[in-house]
Amino acid sequence: MKSNVMYNNYEVKLDSSCYNILLGRDLLPDSLIENLNSKTKNKKVLIVFDPYFEDLVKGKVQDALTCAQYQVHTHLLKSGKHNKTIISAIGLYEFLEIKGFSRDSTIIAFGGGVIGDLVGFVASTYLRGVNFISIPTTLMAMIDSSIGGKVAINFRKTINAIGNYYHPMLDVIDFDFIKSLSDRDFRSGLAEIIKCAVIADKELFAYLDVNSEKVLSRQQDALLYIMSRAIEIKLDHVSGDVREQGKRLRLNYGHTLGHSVEISTDVLSETYRHGEGVSIGMIGAAYIAVKYFGKSDNILREHEAILKKYGLPTRVDSKAINFRRQDLIDECVRNVYKDKKKKNSQLRFVLPQVIGECGVYGDVSDDLVAQAFNYLIRS
Repeated sequence: MKSNVMYNNYEVKLDSSCYNILLGRDLLPDSLIENLNSKTKNKKVLIVFDPYFEDLVKGKVQDALTCAQYQVHTHLLKSGKHNKTIISAIGLYEFLEIKGFSRDSTIIAFGGGVIGDLVGFVASTYLRGVNFISIPTTLMAMIDSSIGGKVAINFRKTINAIGNYYHPMLDVIDFDFIKSLSDRDFRSGLAEIIKCAVIADKELFAYLDVNSEKVLSRQQDALLYIMSRAIEIKLDHVSGDVREQGKRLRLNYGHTLGHSVEISTDVLSETYRHGEGVSIGMIGAAYIAVKYFGKSDNILREHEAILKKYGLPTRVDSKAINFRRQDLIDECVRNVYKDKKKKNSQLRFVLPQVIGECGVYGDVSDDLVAQAFNYLIRS
């Protein structure tokens, strides 16, 4: 019989919130029940989950909560960007109202980044805020979207257009979910870890470069190290800057161009996972950095080498995804200016001069942005 294994327990203090991020194995359902028992007397719980985890949620988790005298409700929500909408949010608001949830009731997000962002947004806005617990099940959600308090839904062609800052009262990161990830979803999460290395930790970058076989085969010691460092880097950048006015902006490395590629190619279905978009966006940002600083293209080549090593995209093949090249370039240029991080109508770019160090720059020319998309998008 398995027993709980705790590798790291991060005590997080952000804004006025104080909560724990647990990193380990076989953490459910015990850690969940312990936290609920200590933080709320209200026994009403809603678990919003991806259908992939129905057996686990309705069996192990729901049964344990019920035995602990909790009144458990469940709500299926398919993952995927097309469900991260106001329509999905309204469906949850209606459910919460019908079932009589109050401010001290609890909503649990059980799934990847889409479910975590959507459920967190609903929790932050229903009755001006109800208890929220995050159980991320993808690598991307574990090391990025579940940490730092950003919760949001998409609107039309703008990613995370309607959102808030709201922290969970617990974040449970369980290694057991990683083994069930597809190679594509696993690699997508690795893009965010590579991003963390580029902006803040040259030693992590070197480790990723040398140990790609161990990482891609999902060896526990390698994953524990790179995930822990990514979480620590995220927390370091968020601490003191929850609302993204300074240091936290660096975490958006690759996102400005990457988001534009994601939404510009997302016509009938998801062409790129978020991490794949970030991978492409990092190449574009490195290209801009080379031109902006007037340096050699070594940093661009380093980006291309490590991302290819991890099977991540570095270019967009417009023909392969049924786009006319120039039309896609034009669409990406249009969409990039919807970026939420603009200041005084000017895009702000995170640019590295060397691996492990970066800064934020607000004077990148429109022409250089267009050049970057021209570099990224091939026919």
